[in-house]
Amino acid sequence: MSLNTDLSALFATMADIMDIKGENTFKVLAFRKVGRILADLSFDVRECVKNNTLCEIEGIGPSSQRIIEEYVATGRSSDADSLAQSVPATLLPLLQVEGLGPKTISLLWKERKITNADELKAALEDGSLKGIKTIGDKKLAAIKQGLANRAKSAGRIGIGHALPVAEMFVDLIRKLPGVTHAQYAGSLRRGRETIGDIDIICSVKDPSLSQKIADAFVAFPAVARIIGQGPSKSSIVTASGLQVDLRILPEENFGAALLYFTGSKDHNVKIRGLALKKKMTLNEWGLYNLAEYEKTEKKIAEAPPLKPVASRTEEEIYAKLGLDFIPPELREDRGEIDAALNHKLPRLITQKDLRGDLHSHTTASDGKNSILEMAQAAKALGYEYLAITDHSKSSVIANGLTPDRLIKHIAEIRKAQDKIKGITLLAGSEVDILPDGRLDYEEAILKELDIVIASPHASLKQDAAKANDRMRRAVETRYVNIIGHPTGRLIGGREGLPLDFPPLFKLAAANGTAMEINAGYPRLDLDEFNSRSACEAGVMISIDTDAHSTAELCEIHFGLTVARRAALTAKHVLNCQSLNDLREFLRRKR
Repeated sequence: MSLNTDLSALFATMADIMDIKGENTFKVLAFRKVGRILADLSFDVRECVKNNTLCEIEGIGPSSQRIIEEYVATGRSSDADSLAQSVPATLLPLLQVEGLGPKTISLLWKERKITNADELKAALEDGSLKGIKTIGDKKLAAIKQGLANRAKSAGRIGIGHALPVAEMFVDLIRKLPGVTHAQYAGSLRRGRETIGDIDIICSVKDPSLSQKIADAFVAFPAVARIIGQGPSKSSIVTASGLQVDLRILPEENFGAALLYFTGSKDHNVKIRGLALKKKMTLNEWGLYNLAEYEKTEKKIAEAPPLKPVASRTEEEIYAKLGLDFIPPELREDRGEIDAALNHKLPRLITQKDLRGDLHSHTTASDGKNSILEMAQAAKALGYEYLAITDHSKSSVIANGLTPDRLIKHIAEIRKAQDKIKGITLLAGSEVDILPDGRLDYEEAILKELDIVIASPHASLKQDAAKANDRMRRAVETRYVNIIGHPTGRLIGGREGLPLDFPPLFKLAAANGTAMEINAGYPRLDLDEFNSRSACEAGVMISIDTDAHSTAELCEIHFGLTVARRAALTAKHVLNCQSLNDLREFLRRKR
């Protein structure tokens, strides 16, 4: 996690606590604004602290400056700690429940003494929440559904929250004296959309340094509680409740440990079986000759006292087993081992394959940056093209564009194109798919656009029949090129529309309508399974950030991870095409 992101989350949490306590609305809004400012900074906030220029950033006042400076210096904020102690610690996790915002949580706490999910569930069941002003039956039903959704992912955290934490710890560990390699493993490295905890593998040249590394790990600022500490394994819990396990081992065993702890369990079982067939044995220390290994005392706590066949890297272990290297995202025992044996693994899509982003927003609707700023950021990423797709008129909360504003916006996009060279701007719109399947603009407006993304934003709890009729109508609409975040789901939040995808994908393929993997967390919609199904049906996939700022253009990696788990290659992805081929795809449907 970058320091900017860490601080952004800190200010957002402080704003939530103040909101729950009922503190001054303007102060709450100011803290939320600081959080957004920090998230959108294109430079490390440490530089501002170092140069004493924090006060020059519009929106950061003296109190915010003091908090930032203290956090940069110590890794903590006394103001944030004091604020956190002023409310029950179990209140904040309620913010993760769909249907619960700070003000509702405040009402539940102050009027019914509700402080955690279990108490809330009991109160919903016994009817004791009836009669709270502004919380009617519809709201109670939404909260109940939110709790049910949360229970489905109990004990797991979304990749969007876990990955920055893992990256922060790995970065800190790599800087410790004596560390030669460090990498996160487990389901996070495989790119699962939710994970249980974080596993980090660390190697050292000199084993005598292991205890010092463990001591440094448990003393990192993000550590809230130590579970265990030792020279080979240490475990901690962060302030957000996420467990992080660190395993320290000799450099020559790093590859074997990384392979073993990346998993999945089913993948590991399969390759261990393959090793046995070749008269070898594989564990977290290495790949060994079976006959030699059986003669030794098998201590898993330390490396066996014999030379492994392979152990230093994953690549050499796979090679000794007669396998091509299997990317972590494919290690789920879904046929990847047979494909690797027969040299038939797909060349998974990478960020270098992408030529542009087809879904982005500007200040014309609810974005934070201008057309030109978004274009410059996309060009800096090496993109050949960027689609500007601001919201349509029904998205009132997102400052959606009326038809007149859209026509003027198209002209502004053309003007921006004249000012920037080296990247092509496509004038588009993210058009709401209305509950009955109609689009938010008439065809006379749509035909003025280079590209149209049609997305569901409202009425996401429709029954299956209505939801599927709605989406079929959108897929068949002449000017719709891409269906954006098709279900509207949010990981750990709402389930989204109950779509019957196989017939919908068949219809999309026949109509030349692409489907989007929305890289914006917590959407990641389509998911890996539906993305693979779509491609098998002949549907093109567009991997887009849905960026509302220049910083969010960089979050494309979340969508790429979904695509890689779906075994997609560049040929499956619309925005891997050249500009000419993309234009031809868009033209064919019209």
